[in-house]
Amino acid sequence: MLKNKSYKPTPFLSKYIDRFYTFEKKSSDYFELPAVLPGTGLELLFHLDKPLSINNNRLPRAHTVCPRKMFKFDKDKSVSFLSVRFKSGAFRHFCSVPFSELNDTYYSVQNLWQEKGEELLNKLDKNPNIEFKIKEVELFLRSTFKEHHDEDNDKWDSIIEELYYNFKSNTIQKISKSSYLSLRQFERGFKKQFGITAKEFQKITRFQEVIKSLLLNKNPAYLDTVLENGYFDQSHFIKEFKSLTQQTPLEYLTSNNFKSHFYHKSINASSQQRA
Repeated sequence: MLKNKSYKPTPFLSKYIDRFYTFEKKSSDYFELPAVLPGTGLELLFHLDKPLSINNNRLPRAHTVCPRKMFKFDKDKSVSFLSVRFKSGAFRHFCSVPFSELNDTYYSVQNLWQEKGEELLNKLDKNPNIEFKIKEVELFLRSTFKEHHDEDNDKWDSIIEELYYNFKSNTIQKISKSSYLSLRQFERGFKKQFGITAKEFQKITRFQEVIKSLLLNKNPAYLDTVLENGYFDQSHFIKEFKSLTQQTPLEYLTSNNFKSHFYHKSINASSQQRA
């Protein structure tokens, strides 16, 4: 049986965090978890049961997930975790580790925040209540924000939001000009802030928007959606899909993947709980 529940962050953190959510599934037999597809954000995962593994390597008790290419967790019989889903680029306000190191790696909470990270895990272990855990994580994140937030970098929040929400109508040249930066300054600054180039970010954003729409709407007929989101034609979409997942759309868009994935509808359009 699968349980998946979302919780809204507090107003202050909602600028940086999309949601908290729990994922729980148990079975008498080993089962596959959905593939984690390339995305623009980062998640902070707290395992409530034993940690999952990837390629037979056990993950830390709590760690980052920052996928810029597809990966899969190993099969398991029991999965239970609480995840903090950060918005694109937002995690840099909460720790000193740059995105260039976080992309496609699984940094433990202890490696991110040393003793403070270990203290957080000890607090979370004392109470099984999810609302308690979320409040403790929120208090912790507010504290790390005060420590690591640099106002000089805030301008890049609006830049990445513009690139994320208006990727169909914007070009890198247009945004760099409106930001009063030369193209070279823009590209260098973007990669320093987010660990990938602006062009790579656009590519992943477009891919994410298409796949999220297809899976949430259970729509295997993807051509209209890909054209609406800026792909030139079907072959363009297939080429980019394969470069990010090592699969073709036909291989990925199966009934199982339509039933089980890690995408969510907008939390603001639903009546989910607020932590």
